[in-house]
Amino acid sequence: MFRNTPEDIYALMLDLVKIGSFSATAGEKVCADRICEHLSTLSAFRKHPEDLKQVPLPASPYGSVAVVALVRAEPPTNRTVILEGHFDVVDIEVYGPLKDVALDPEECTRRMGEMPLPEEARADLDSGNYLFGRGVMDMKFGIAMAMALLAEASETPEAFGVNLMLVAVPDEENNSGGMRAAVGSLARAQEEGLDLVGCIMVEPSDPGYTGGNGRVVSYGAVGKIMPFVLVMGKEAHGSEYFDGINANLAMAHLNLLLEGNPDLADVGGEENYPPMVCLKQKDLREAYSITLPERAVAYYSLITIRHTPESLLEQVDAAAAEALRRTAEHLDRSKAVFAERAHLPAWPPTPTGRVVRYANLFEKAKAVFKGNLDSHLAAFLAELPGSMDEREKGIALVNEVLTISGEKGPLAVTGFMPPFYPHRTNFRSSEKEKAFAAVGDAIVEEARTRFGEVLHKNEHFGGISDLSYLGFQGDPAELDALRKNLPGWGTLYDLPVEDLLDLDIPALNIGPSGKDAHKMTERIELGYSLKVAPELLRSAVRMLGAGKAN
Repeated sequence: MFRNTPEDIYALMLDLVKIGSFSATAGEKVCADRICEHLSTLSAFRKHPEDLKQVPLPASPYGSVAVVALVRAEPPTNRTVILEGHFDVVDIEVYGPLKDVALDPEECTRRMGEMPLPEEARADLDSGNYLFGRGVMDMKFGIAMAMALLAEASETPEAFGVNLMLVAVPDEENNSGGMRAAVGSLARAQEEGLDLVGCIMVEPSDPGYTGGNGRVVSYGAVGKIMPFVLVMGKEAHGSEYFDGINANLAMAHLNLLLEGNPDLADVGGEENYPPMVCLKQKDLREAYSITLPERAVAYYSLITIRHTPESLLEQVDAAAAEALRRTAEHLDRSKAVFAERAHLPAWPPTPTGRVVRYANLFEKAKAVFKGNLDSHLAAFLAELPGSMDEREKGIALVNEVLTISGEKGPLAVTGFMPPFYPHRTNFRSSEKEKAFAAVGDAIVEEARTRFGEVLHKNEHFGGISDLSYLGFQGDPAELDALRKNLPGWGTLYDLPVEDLLDLDIPALNIGPSGKDAHKMTERIELGYSLKVAPELLRSAVRMLGAGKAN
């Protein structure tokens, strides 16, 4: 049995890191089983094994599960604080010659000096205060820290005045399937009488997208929306260039309008988030041909704290229409110059085209399809290679619906690709929100007075996180644009919308300290993480149990 001591936290972290729980692999189940094996030694779960559960991810080919573990307080109470984190990790390809020791932090740290390192990483290595390796920072140290606090609550159930619920999930680095599956457990726990006071995530306390230096306490979470645009041009032989419209040309104009556009970036108070980034662009021709590519697609990622799916799609629609207009204008200028030089008759003007949302395209296809379109698309989706990820399958679905619709270009189809993360803000409007914000403020003060550590306050955790799924803030109708315009909704991708609408759980992030998540130089700062972060986490839970922030 383990305890809530720096030595036990460190040992737990090492034990979890050695498991290659890479996202969307069988290692996720191995790690979940190992977490349960550790937790099952605690007296709370020896007495109540039913309080330690594995929640399957629907349709996971690897048997991936989330772990939900509840330690009940004495005297009994329904007030419950959630501790949340993920145990999946990104791959280790970037480690090169150190790949074989990437999951052995102590050996990885010993050998890190063999590698060419950035100046800051070299200084941290030489300091002896950092441990290197995949998953030490992101985020198995945080999971170990939360497990250790459960151990303390198990052995001294009167210590905190609230129940502690650990929600440890896989797939965070991929599609957040673990947290989306766990949301149902939270909704059922609430229905069964637990008062979910709030959630403390134990991700590393770095500032993330908001920039700046130093550690932070975060009071909410950014969101993420992934719009797509599929352009249909007009086919033509390359030697008859001006008879057609190359979809890649329209996509080039679209990228100039969307990629890096600061006017689309979300801003809140002093927090500025990055602009839209194109994560994939390609034409949809599978073989070489001199024919102009008729179809091309791109999808984008935008970090949000204000944008809803509908508000963003309106701006993407406008950008797609402008891209089509600029494409026609560009071609008409080129036609005129070429015709004059080559002494050829003028070509007719290039049609500007139109923008069609996926929902409208689907209805057009449904009207002309001979049979049941939903059944056809379900079969089509089932026949796609398992190696294709959700976005590639979504693109294939849009392309199939476009073909069935009989529409001709030029046009642009707009919609969304998975995943979707709602942003979460602490508005200080409900008593729960006020209490959680007060605890965050008190933790910042305790770090300063007790440990001499400066923690900054962030309204939103700067990285994409599972805190997004603690409820949906806003009008449920705002999700309609997402549901209607995400191809494969309900089969390829889904959200537990009803559960999200039932939950309204305030959040904080209080975690360890580290650097360079996802890089070869990923590392955890040992001094702060072992001696300060667990104490701050313990204090936060005690404040919540006492119903005060002082």
